[in-house]
Amino acid sequence: MTTNLTRDEAQSRTQVLDVSTYTVDIDVSNAETGAPTYLSRTVVEFTARTECRTFIDLIADSVTFAEINDETLDPAEVFDGARVGLPIRTGKNTLTIEAQAYYSTSGEGLHRFTDPADGKVYLYTQYEPTDARRVFANFDQPDLKAEFIFNVTAPEHFQVLSNRPETSRGPSQETSQGPVDMDSPAITHHFAPTLRQPSYITCITAGPYEGATDHWTDPSTGEVVQLGAWTRASLVDHLDASDIFSITKAGLDFFSSEFDYPYPWGKYDQIFVPEYNLGAMENPGLVTFTDSLIFRDKVTDANYESRANVILHEMAHMWFGDLVTMKWWDDLWLKESFADYMGGLALAEATRFTDGWVTFALRRKAWAYTQDLYPTTHPIVADIPDVEAAKLNFDGITYAKGASVLKQLVAFVGREAFFAGSRLYFKRFDYRNTELADFLECLAEAAPDRDIASWAGAWLGTSGVSELSLELTTSNDASSSARGSGRASITSAKITQADSARGAELLRPHTLEIATLGRKGRKLVPIDSFSFDFSTQSAEVEQLAGRTLGDITLVNYSDHDYARVRLDPASTDAAIRSVSRIADPLSRALVWSALENAVRDGLLPVQRYLTAYARSLGKESHAGIMAGLSQTALTCLDQWVSARNFETAITGLLGAALDALATARSGSDAQLHLANLVLALTSRTARCFGASAAIAMGRSFASQILAVPVGEEIDHLTSSAPPEPVGSGTSGSGTSETGASGAGSDAPDHAAANLPFKGLLNDHALRWNALTALVCLGWADQTDIARENQSDPSSSGRLHAETASAAMPLPIVKIRAWEVINEAAALSNDVLTAIISGFVAPTSMPLIENYVDEYFSRLAGFWADNSIEIARRLVLGLYPRWSVDEETAVEKTDAWLAAHSDAPAALRRLLIERRDDLARAIYLKSTQNSRH
Repeated sequence: MTTNLTRDEAQSRTQVLDVSTYTVDIDVSNAETGAPTYLSRTVVEFTARTECRTFIDLIADSVTFAEINDETLDPAEVFDGARVGLPIRTGKNTLTIEAQAYYSTSGEGLHRFTDPADGKVYLYTQYEPTDARRVFANFDQPDLKAEFIFNVTAPEHFQVLSNRPETSRGPSQETSQGPVDMDSPAITHHFAPTLRQPSYITCITAGPYEGATDHWTDPSTGEVVQLGAWTRASLVDHLDASDIFSITKAGLDFFSSEFDYPYPWGKYDQIFVPEYNLGAMENPGLVTFTDSLIFRDKVTDANYESRANVILHEMAHMWFGDLVTMKWWDDLWLKESFADYMGGLALAEATRFTDGWVTFALRRKAWAYTQDLYPTTHPIVADIPDVEAAKLNFDGITYAKGASVLKQLVAFVGREAFFAGSRLYFKRFDYRNTELADFLECLAEAAPDRDIASWAGAWLGTSGVSELSLELTTSNDASSSARGSGRASITSAKITQADSARGAELLRPHTLEIATLGRKGRKLVPIDSFSFDFSTQSAEVEQLAGRTLGDITLVNYSDHDYARVRLDPASTDAAIRSVSRIADPLSRALVWSALENAVRDGLLPVQRYLTAYARSLGKESHAGIMAGLSQTALTCLDQWVSARNFETAITGLLGAALDALATARSGSDAQLHLANLVLALTSRTARCFGASAAIAMGRSFASQILAVPVGEEIDHLTSSAPPEPVGSGTSGSGTSETGASGAGSDAPDHAAANLPFKGLLNDHALRWNALTALVCLGWADQTDIARENQSDPSSSGRLHAETASAAMPLPIVKIRAWEVINEAAALSNDVLTAIISGFVAPTSMPLIENYVDEYFSRLAGFWADNSIEIARRLVLGLYPRWSVDEETAVEKTDAWLAAHSDAPAALRRLLIERRDDLARAIYLKSTQNSRH
């Protein structure tokens, strides 16, 4: 049996088959009984160009009936667990297959979830790239589009949705369990046929979902589109449907106008589901989202912006990906890169998040840069030989690099030409499948004065990230005291491009802007800027000659290009001192991005970056920048700061965060962000052996949060207090303010201690973050965790409890967690990840060092014995970057790779990338001394 469909196999079927219609009957009337399987029945109408044998995809427990053209097939002979072999004839064929398919807990196929808050059962499907075959028999590849008719039998109280509207419903006389129990009747829901679409974007949801409805009217056609927003009953009070509908309507207005093609899929339901592996999925008419986008606790504006971006990303897919679909996963970028770019564009131009490109510049592109520096980097148009490779290519290159390169393409051809080419593409290829050449042909027709083919070869067919550096010659030594003073002027400037990873030549055409930032009062603002094009290895920037040297010379101002920018030395020094003074948030994000890349490459000492970050705390007001910077700072602490410098680094950051928190505006995004940052840093002080005022106060702050009930205000920051031992049970809701602190009562007060502090309302998220920090320190135990979980029995509370329980710094706890992890098939996807997070959480002693060898001995089994999603979580989550002997971990990785050259390519790729991260960490630590 093989579940890994190859490109060659898919192409062979495409050459033979045209699929007309699937009629799919799914019976989930037993969903609430705990039954492991459900009845799936598929009737497929298709045409064959020749008589031959082929196969249809189906991963199921068993096939109970199979018939082709009135010829009954023996399931024992034709079904191998992943495929049903078929004899087909020239012309029309009718295939019927009945199977018992598995309910899933991995988020692949038909996922079943029982809400711990109320015991209610929920179902939803997730298929991309090829998991529709886990629910019903189909030719599971994107270029065999068809019409799908779904009939779903479910318990009477279930809300059932699919891609198209329901046409009728009625009592079911017979279910998979036999005759209907009249005390708990089942209802069969019949849905209208879909338009022609691939199998991977069909969808079914079923359960006691609740929500809201609205409508949108297309201003050009007058067509009314029904809107729905749905989630679990336990979350519906937090649904915020008005905000979701507002973003949805703005997006539909934007895309239908810009694409000059009306929304084609009828209704527009959006459902937020539990334990979801992705951010969202673009099923036409029924878009699925992770329900982590339903905010039960207070979040910053960055979270609302992120949700809006995801909504618009998925909406863009209604045209890019659903209406016009790639033939095979090689051209995955034809939908994902476009949706990422279009989602960002709509966010900035059609919603209240007018500075949406700021977060993209700092966070989204950081993902692309990281992915593009790995040894496993690939061109945007990638070689995808099979569906395992496709699964892993939903990465930073396909999404964020592709979107960044599309920004560059728009700068290259002009916005009007780009949209004209897109409109032509939709009209020419609607409901069909395409390749790269098809889109480029449309774009070339819209921009005949541009060499689209050469541009595509340079940007889409090559791998690696461009690195741009600017060499300035000035009228004097251009010391930092002279920059911006008017005494120095630029006499010449040269820009150079290279491959950032290898330092080799990487020639691409670049259309960008260059700006000089100088002082205006206390702010840094653009003195001047200009557009610049070049495609050679280096070029003179004549526009800069004769201009006054500012504080910072910023290449890729406005962020139209995809390139890692190297600031010149004087600009770097100015940025370290004054980056928070840059008035424009996009320019600020770009400078921070340049500093982060310099740290990652060992060109800027980690401590200098952390110093700049500490200075920004309390000054940065953009929620997206705050989130991006804290992520990088925590990466520095977790991976790049040497052990001998760790305590100094975390003490400095924690002190700065506490000072900023004490003075943050009441109820602001900054206040909430800083409170969570303090807790994240406090959990990491488990690695500290000394006492400091900042560490003591951070630990005291965690205890104070647990002393304040949910919904009440945390009204001041307290100074240090004596610690409580493990098992004291003092961190429940009745804990004294003088709980665990990690330092004796004689520890010196921190500067922020006992300052007035208003506006921070306690909630479950803050309490769980505080409790987990205390658990890592050994100052809270299972009694405390159970008490907190009892007060928060939600699914989120359950996951937090799993993490906290596995984080307890006791050998027996780690032993038990490892045993549970190794029975991953018995866990849901999110529960597995929660336990792994606790297992690898910071501790004062290396309690899991013995599991390095265990990891490598079980690695092959992780992959072979689990679905690819669960295997990926095991391989990535348990990789021993936490080892105190990092060099040995790298050596063991190399040894495993050498001994398993025939291991699945997808597994090897994951391991090579984690090894690269660890090797980078070793290098960066080796560059530090005790003074850094």
